Amino acid sequence: MKTIHWIVATAAFVFAEPVQAGINDPEVIIYRFPGVRHETIQSTGSPQQIIATIFLCTNFSGVTETLRFVTRRNDGALTTNLTTNIAHLATVAVGTGANAAYTLQLDLVTGVVQGTTALAATSTNIICTAMTIDPANTKPVGVALRGIRFSPVPGSQE
Repeated sequence: MKTIHWIVATAAFVFAEPVQAGINDPEVIIYRFPGVRHETIQSTGSPQQIIATIFLCTNFSGVTETLRFVTRRNDGALTTNLTTNIAHLATVAVGTGANAAYTLQLDLVTGVVQGTTALAATSTNIICTAMTIDPANTKPVGVALRGIRFSPVPGSQE
């Protein structure tokens, strides 16, 4: 009898299709990154960035998803609320401003900020990291930010 159960279970796995979300599905918060920072200084008459925050996210859901970045200052005031689409197995770079190390798919244009960014997506099958860096350096020299994961992928551990 156990053999029949195993055969039925195996057949169910073979014919089952993965549950896939998409860009029209509701968003869920997947991360919050405290320590987001962007700062500029006045140098020889023009502003120069000295600190920027970069987010790198990869989608493994099977379909194109939407990512939302909501940045708030340390007093809670909203600075940006922007979205970008991310294709299956693609990695996007999103930042608080231009930098020499990464090509940004989305510039959050936060202005000077010290605070937190929440990331929401149409799927939990997205992983992200964040770091504050020296935007003038072509090598990403900086500090990794510890993201707090919400709505983890079932059966995973981050």
